[in-house]
Amino acid sequence: MPSQSPKIAFAGLGAMGYGMAAHLVRSGYAVTGFDVYQPALDRFLKEGKAASAAKTPKEAVHDADVFICMVATSVQATPLLFDAESGAVQGLKANATIIMCSTVAPAYIDELQSRLKGAGRSDLRLIDSPVSGGAGRAADGTLSIFASGAKEDVEIARVVLQCMSGKLYEIPGGLGGGSNAKMIHQVFAGIHIAMANEAMGLAAAAGLDTREVFEKLKGSEASSWMFENRVPPMLDAGLGRYSAITIIAKDVGIITQTARTHHFPLPLLATAEQLYLAALTQGWGPEDDCVLVRLYLPPSQPHLVATQAGHSSSNNNNNNPSAIHHNVTWETIRDIMIAVHMAAITEAMRFCEVVDVDVELMYDIVANAAGNSKVFGACFHGMKGMGWRVEGVEGGGEVVGRLVSLIFFFFFTPLSSCCISLFRSLFPYLTF
Repeated sequence: MPSQSPKIAFAGLGAMGYGMAAHLVRSGYAVTGFDVYQPALDRFLKEGKAASAAKTPKEAVHDADVFICMVATSVQATPLLFDAESGAVQGLKANATIIMCSTVAPAYIDELQSRLKGAGRSDLRLIDSPVSGGAGRAADGTLSIFASGAKEDVEIARVVLQCMSGKLYEIPGGLGGGSNAKMIHQVFAGIHIAMANEAMGLAAAAGLDTREVFEKLKGSEASSWMFENRVPPMLDAGLGRYSAITIIAKDVGIITQTARTHHFPLPLLATAEQLYLAALTQGWGPEDDCVLVRLYLPPSQPHLVATQAGHSSSNNNNNNPSAIHHNVTWETIRDIMIAVHMAAITEAMRFCEVVDVDVELMYDIVANAAGNSKVFGACFHGMKGMGWRVEGVEGGGEVVGRLVSLIFFFFFTPLSSCCISLFRSLFPYLTF
């Protein structure tokens, strides 16, 4: 049971939001839920007497001390808060706290603060508090949470934030700091998800035993949290869903849009964004982001990664008639992944400095969240000391040398079934 028991209103009972709200109820809080999807509300009511439901945001917050917003986008959040008839701002009592857990652009947090003042609700406390960790950690109350705002406001909300988090980060700099930190983390996440799909697409298209490749890469210095998390469903379609393409596409779009306002190039992430957009145009948006691998496979063999698991073209020539035979090995894929990881560090951490997030704090965040990788842990501080250049890493020159030879290999070798998009976008980093 919490030592303090503020009444909570919670909007957005999707995959993560439901877990967060349910965990609060199980921890002893009275929570009123709101969602436009009635089955989500019906499910939430089954969590117990402390769980209630409302038909509008205004109704949900009428006696709430804390209002948590966990809808998918800022487009959804704006009417949720400011609708003239049903918006939460119309019903929140004086000095209540709004915790914005949705992943939104840092500029949107500034807009919210301005709109609250314009609506005559400067009394409301606003905390910018995006979260990371997925549905499982949401339900367990072990999310990484990046909270920013006035210190006294964060302190008032601390008991609720700590209930939902395994790691609660207080990001300095006032409102927008939390969204900036989440944005930098998602640079890694967006690149790593795309990389996992590319790596396994290449392995399958090259006729390799995809399960063997996964196990070898997982045990190598090329591995990452996202790689180990996203590949198993490619190999075994019956495994559970993790996160829809629409979610990572939205997050990446926020980052590239924000980067443009800073006139900062993100070539790797921009390439990943095009892959996500390509998946959306195929109608795959609601599907798990591991289906991005289909972009690298023959249209007639969308499940080739699973089909190739436990097989290779060398011992089963009929298993993959479209296999590419150009001496691609798991070591080739490993070297590509290591190079992409290093470039991702350069890209993300230079942008981190541009948006003024403390780099050592960012190291702690990434190292304990889904954006982590073995390369990140091994190379971060060496690259930091050299202005985020690969030369700051022991053996970095050798990595660049292998990268150059691989790029020439892939550019002059026709790979009709697999265009190594992220890999080819590494050119800007060769001169770093």
